[in-house]
Amino acid sequence: MAGKLIQIFLMLVITATVSADIEEYKRERYDVIVERSPFGEDPGLAADLAREQAQSQKEAAEAAKLAKEMEKKIRLCYLLEADNGELRAGFENKGAKAGDPRSIMLRLNESFQGMKLTDIDVLNSSATLEMNGKPVTFELTQAVAAAPAKTAAPVAQRRKFGSGFRRPEKPAKPAEPELTPEEQAARREEVRENLRQYQMEVIRQGMPPLPIPLTKEMDDQLVAEGILPPSGPSAPGQ
Repeated sequence: MAGKLIQIFLMLVITATVSADIEEYKRERYDVIVERSPFGEDPGLAADLAREQAQSQKEAAEAAKLAKEMEKKIRLCYLLEADNGELRAGFENKGAKAGDPRSIMLRLNESFQGMKLTDIDVLNSSATLEMNGKPVTFELTQAVAAAPAKTAAPVAQRRKFGSGFRRPEKPAKPAEPELTPEEQAARREEVRENLRQYQMEVIRQGMPPLPIPLTKEMDDQLVAEGILPPSGPSAPGQ
């Protein structure tokens, strides 16, 4: 009986010792050794990163090709914000044939020849169209540019073999700097000026005018150029 009690006591002591060892020697204890990469880098991760980079390059090439195709069809000419806050984007139909409209105006989520307007950024003077599920951003100062959000290749980060199973995190997209009220006002004035200039070109080419009123200066200039007839004799006393 005493022998059995001694055996049970020894088993309890051994079990407690092993449990204490397991609790003490956690994975973090070996991080210093693992960080030295004694077995080299994880080959599987390198292959995954190579595949991701190749896919990103392929998507970037496809986006650039699509942007060139769309540039041949249309060009962003103006952005318009109505009094009720509704945004519209005007485009020149560069591929217009006989009977086709030479200029088009789209609201958000409206489409033209398979190109859907998905975003209008008045402050940055740009509009984004989506075709075949791929976005392309048009700018007033630049004919067309592929949207960078889906084509940027992830920056490869090195991971040591055996240092864990978490994949490297992609770098966060830097936040766009906020414009001051003065900068926002200047940007809006730039957009309005682009819109006024395009309105003048539309009228000069005999195209239907945009749904915006002419200023007196614009009207006087078109009359001086012989594009519009004089509005009539001035009222007495003027």
